[in-house]
Formats: sequence, structure tokens, C-alpha cells
Amino acid sequence: MNKFREKYIVRWNLIKVFFFSFALIALITQCEIQENFDYEYHNTSGELDMTAWEFIQSRDEHSLLEDAITAAGFESYYSGSTESSFILPTDDAFNSYLSDNGYSSISEVPLPILKNVLLYHIVTEKALFTDEDFSVSNNPVAFSTQNGQIMYLSRDNNYRGVINYDTNKSWTIKTSNLEPTNGAIHIVYDIVYYSAVTGDTDVPTDMFEYDSIFATQDVYVRAGTYVDDNFGTAADLVLRVDTDDGTSVNDRKIFLMFDLSEATKSGTLREAYLSLGAWYSAGKEKNINLHNVQDITWSENTITWNNMPTPDTDIISATPSIPLDGTPTLFKLDCTDYYQSKSESPGKVTILVDADDESNDGIIFISKESTDYSYAPCLIAVYSDASSTLEMGTNTGLSVTSQGVVVLTTNNLCMEGAATADIVYTLESVPTDGWLIMGSQILSAGDKFGQLDIDAGNIVYINEGNASSDSFTVSVNDKDGGSIDPFDVAITIE
Repeated sequence: MNKFREKYIVRWNLIKVFFFSFALIALITQCEIQENFDYEYHNTSGELDMTAWEFIQSRDEHSLLEDAITAAGFESYYSGSTESSFILPTDDAFNSYLSDNGYSSISEVPLPILKNVLLYHIVTEKALFTDEDFSVSNNPVAFSTQNGQIMYLSRDNNYRGVINYDTNKSWTIKTSNLEPTNGAIHIVYDIVYYSAVTGDTDVPTDMFEYDSIFATQDVYVRAGTYVDDNFGTAADLVLRVDTDDGTSVNDRKIFLMFDLSEATKSGTLREAYLSLGAWYSAGKEKNINLHNVQDITWSENTITWNNMPTPDTDIISATPSIPLDGTPTLFKLDCTDYYQSKSESPGKVTILVDADDESNDGIIFISKESTDYSYAPCLIAVYSDASSTLEMGTNTGLSVTSQGVVVLTTNNLCMEGAATADIVYTLESVPTDGWLIMGSQILSAGDKFGQLDIDAGNIVYINEGNASSDSFTVSVNDKDGGSIDPFDVAITIE
């Protein structure tokens, strides 16, 4: 390990010691664990002499939540005397939700959907992360919410509250353990949703062939006072985005070149992914983004921030970062569609590794110049020569009350003849009197979901209440080339 890495890891370990000590003191005094300290309390326990509703009305950052509660007519949930745990999204959370789903304001969100979102953010009992239930870290406890689904609550090693830990999607609570007169308040910067652990994703691999293509060139470029410097011989590939305008010395981007003519395998392409080894990451859960770059003439020995080629705007793949403190770990970034399109006329390709704007999430990847080549950048394609036997299984349809919610399960829809993890549904047409929702996303025609999502209960139908029946249309594919033509899934409105 070089001196730079040793210095970085020592510094990181000192930081961890400091924060552990801080967290221990906070736990002993039963203070709330939080990132923001702009809330005023009457004592160190975080108790408030107001209801959750009064608290929401008093905070500027919860103005959109207040609008949503008023629109849904749910004031009584937040102002009553029944103790609950209130998960309060900030305005930033609502703005992201509105943008992601194509709404410009709270008033545009269909009322049944808005109600379902709010009800999931109300846990039916008071839960503080200083409770005995959370004495063990990373041990999720199931709680019921007002929409009938489950929310898993836990705390991490730094005594921060976590929602739906160890499921498909989890969130770290930013401000926790506030105590209004009617329960507990935990503040989040996202709209959270039910997220279940998917089933067994293992698929027998004895029929698969793997093609590994290592990078022929890899380099990072750096902004600020380093815009004319070249880092082609570095053993590390450093990624970080601060301002992304070239003025900050923190900004770094990574360029990779591969020659797809080096591929030796063939068959049905199941998946392709970029494998990147990393030994350090701040782990702020910001996305690592891949972009195609048209220019394949650059050289790792001459490229700089000032002469780097311009990438395509479309994102090939996006994968959240995870915290790392010195142990080499492989990141797997899906690029199946990209690889498929490029392999039709195999040749050199350039991939830019970037990050979300202003994420400031430093990640140190391992270059091909490193002595440990097993972690060098590599494109991996997985092929199968198996013949698919995908066929129609169960399709009983759904039943739901008017303006009600129902979870899509394997009792309603399940295909046969392929591994569960391989079965993918494409939504050909959407319901006309309701919505299909996966997480916080309203599914549109062309969107995809897997049999694993159905198995885990991650797909719900919400009825609008204007008709006596409804339906949606899906087609099905598997990763070995099997397909089922579009068919309808009927919905009975009771």
C-alpha cells in the first residue's frame, strides 16, 4: 500500500473514532442523533411542547408536506392524541418526488396516490432509536404503517436511524428522536416507500460463459489548478464532483477505453457490466454515472481536464456509492444495452465515469497501473447458450375496492419455465382508472419490472374510483431469449 493510501486510511480511522465517541455520548444522554442542529428544544431529550401538526406548520422546510396533508384532509392524523411515529419529508424530498413523476405541484398529484404516500409515512406506534428495540445496530424491526404496509426501522453503527435497512431501498434519517406530544418525529430528505427483500436471485451458472475485456487505457482528469496536468501513470482513479464547472480542485472525472474486438465469446447476452475496484469511498449514496464518449482518439498519457473529450448526455448506468475504508471492493455497473449495441460493430469504446452534480462524494478506484490487476477496470459480458422454456403460468387478475390499494402478488401473476430472477415484465399499456406503482414511481407504458418485484410485493395498484373494472397489459421476456406476447391483467373494482 502506498503512502498516500496509508495516510488516507489513518485519517479515516481517526474520524471514525471521533464520531463513535460522539455517538456514544449522545446515546447516553438520549439526545437526538441528527445532521442538522437548527431545531430548538426545551431539554436535551428532544421533547417538544406541540403536536406533530403544529411542528410541521412551524417549519418552513415542511411547507409542501403541510400542503399535502391539507389536500388529503389528514390533519387529524398529525394533531390527534394517538401516539405515532411521523416520518416527515422535507420540501426537497417533495420537489424530487414531483419532478420524478412529472407533477409541477402537490395539487396535480391524484388524491388516492397522495393519500397512500402520506399514510405510509405514519407508523402506528411511537418509536425512538434510543428504545431497547434498537439496542443492536443494523437489526431492522418491523412496524405497521397507516396504509397497511410494513416499515422496517433500525439504527446503524453511528446511531443514525435507518428506514427499510437490508431491503431493495433504504434511507438514512437526517434528524431523529424529536418528541411531539403525540409520538415521535423523524425527518428525511426523500419520499420513502415500502421496500421488501426480493427472493432468491441465484441462477445456475453452469450454462454461462464470461467474457472479460480489460481497459486498454484508464485515467482521471482534475479541475482547478490541475486542469493541464496529466495523471495517466497514477495507480488510482479518483472520482469526485464538487462544482463540476472546472473551478474546484476537488472535481475529478475518469475516462476508460475498451476494445470490444477483443471479445471471444458468443451466444445469448444475458448481461454486461463494468467492474470497477475501489478501496475508498465517502459513501454518501450519490450515483456513480456512466456516459458514452464518441471520441476514441485520446491517450491516457496526454489527456487533461482542459482537453478531455465531451461525453454524451444520456446516462448508460447509475449506481449508488457505498462507504469503503480501505478494503478493495468491486462495483458492478450494469451496461447490458450499451454493450449489446456496441458489440454489433465491435471496436474501441470510451466510457466516462462521473458522479451526480455537487455530490462531493470522493471515490478512489483502482487503475490498471496498480499492482493488483484483479481490481482493474473490466467490461464483463455474460452469455448463455440455453434454450428458454418460458410460458404462461398464473394470471388471475386483481380485486380492489373503489379508491383502494392492492398489492400485486404471485397469486395474481406468475410466469413459469425460467428462473424467477430472469423473468422481466414490460408494461405495454397502463390502467385507465388507476395507477401501477413501484416504490414511489408511477409506472408508464414501456417501464419494466421483474417477477422478483411481484414476489416481494413491490408493485401496487391504486384505484381512482371512476369505473367498475380496469386492466393493464404486459409482455414478458427472460434472459435466455424467451418471450410471451402481450396479454391483459384484469382488475375488478368492488
